[in-house]
Amino acid sequence: QTETTIAMADQTENALLIDPSRTKKYYRQVSPTLSVAVLLGLVSGTLYGFGRYSRALKDTLGLSQLQIQRFGILLDTGNYIGHPVTGYVYDHLGPRVSCLSAALVVFISYGAIHLGVEDKSEGSSDASLAVFDIGFFMVGFGSGLGYIAALGSVTSIFQSTPLLGRAIGLVAAGYGLCSTLVGITYHYVGLEHFFLLWAILVAIVNLLGSHILSPAKTEIDEDGENTDLNTESIAMMTLDIGENDDKAPLGRRLVRMASRSFVDVTHLMDSLSLWKTWTKWDFWILFVSFACTTGCGLFVINNVSTMVESIGGEDTFAGSLVFLLSICNCIGRILMGTLADRPRLSKVALFRGVSLLMAIALFISAAAVPMTVRASLVITVTLSAMAYGASWVLIVGILAEWFGNVDFGKDYGLIAMGPALSGMVFNLASAWIYQNHAEMDDEGHLGICIGVECYRGAYFLAGISAIVGCILLSFVSGQ
Repeated sequence: QTETTIAMADQTENALLIDPSRTKKYYRQVSPTLSVAVLLGLVSGTLYGFGRYSRALKDTLGLSQLQIQRFGILLDTGNYIGHPVTGYVYDHLGPRVSCLSAALVVFISYGAIHLGVEDKSEGSSDASLAVFDIGFFMVGFGSGLGYIAALGSVTSIFQSTPLLGRAIGLVAAGYGLCSTLVGITYHYVGLEHFFLLWAILVAIVNLLGSHILSPAKTEIDEDGENTDLNTESIAMMTLDIGENDDKAPLGRRLVRMASRSFVDVTHLMDSLSLWKTWTKWDFWILFVSFACTTGCGLFVINNVSTMVESIGGEDTFAGSLVFLLSICNCIGRILMGTLADRPRLSKVALFRGVSLLMAIALFISAAAVPMTVRASLVITVTLSAMAYGASWVLIVGILAEWFGNVDFGKDYGLIAMGPALSGMVFNLASAWIYQNHAEMDDEGHLGICIGVECYRGAYFLAGISAIVGCILLSFVSGQ
């Protein structure tokens, strides 16, 4: 299988030099699609920036810590649990409907949250928290609609090319950097106008995506052949081989024959439309392994501020770690996208390495002592963010390589539910451990927990989960 992949990559690179005119035409279609996909990533990852404004939102609305955490959980849940629905929308209705739906849903949801904050800040009434609950859930869901359109469109264009991993890495890097953009905009506009700004920003980018990511019409080449610029890969478009040439690869001849108007491929398309991925054992091994690894990352992302508080750190240190987390998340996605494009490197082997890196990052803080706890937390945030970002790039490449693009939206949507489930488990477990070490205040209520023991057990639990994810990958067949 590796030799075949290497041969396909070499063939593609040679093909790019055969017909430069067709290659230029292809890249004129690819460039705007990739650019808009990166922009969609930049506005779709706002869930990673929730911690930046959560404290101000809590004070403005007069909420308890449990209530503000509920908003964050609903934001994550709407994004990850909603993926099967967003994937179905993308597979059956295309990127245009996905982006238009994302623009509408996020604009209305962020707009409702903005109005709720205004009402509370003016003290006019006690607005129901249900508005915020539904609003944050739908923001997560709508963000997923835009992001799946970006990922699916880029994967469709670059599949079977040596650029797939890097293209996915760019889009995913934008998604990871969104928390930095959230922090910058919040710093300049404050909570008063923050949600309104993001309602407008997300809507504009998704409206642009609905135009650019729309499937291109079939064009007629000079040789009289039909060419779908959005679905043929670089390898297929640049190889100038006749369908009757016996030396031509079978796959290439079938593609040319299928493009002829007199060839009936209805039965083939009907068979491809049947979703079979969920019946495969390899898929569910990937599901559990991916959940074990990325759930650890969500545990760190959602608890950075509390982790800093537990070691006596100041708020500025927490802000610095949030920025570091965003940058490392982005670096991990870009770096893994580059490595995943190397034909001689197995994506599954890379995934094992990522899982081990996640485990090492968590065990470092689990073994920390009071003298080293601050430095250990910096290392944990750095390595876990890189591993978390790399995981999302690898899983897209593996899904596209093993199961194809026909049902990519549903495949990605289902497997993306894993982090939501595992992240919820890790967050609940860490909260239970934290409360068991928290001291009572003067009124008999649980206060904050100070000390290395507050999260030591949670670090160990998450680290073991990452090891389990690494071991499970040894049982996939890759067929």
